[in-house]
Amino acid sequence: MGALEELKKEVASDLILKKQYEIETEIYNIAICLKRIRKEKKLTQKDVAQRTGLTQQMISKIESYNGNPSIESFVKYCNGIGINLLEVLLNYCK
Repeated sequence: MGALEELKKEVASDLILKKQYEIETEIYNIAICLKRIRKEKKLTQKDVAQRTGLTQQMISKIESYNGNPSIESFVKYCNGIGINLLEVLLNYCK
């Protein structure tokens, strides 16, 4: 059995790991959704950075869920692409 298969088996049998995996997956899916919306609006990461005061590196972190961006950064990002975070959660990420 490969390392990935062993990890999947371990996660499936550990309820805490399983819940953490589900949370991380959900946050990742939101980040992917935000990136998709930004691209649909034909905005670059630089455009969003200029509109929000966030760095382009932070924009990249939000879109890749790399690091641990704050909820404030998520809200600023959403405002920068012309939506609010609640809209994303309710309408866009179905």
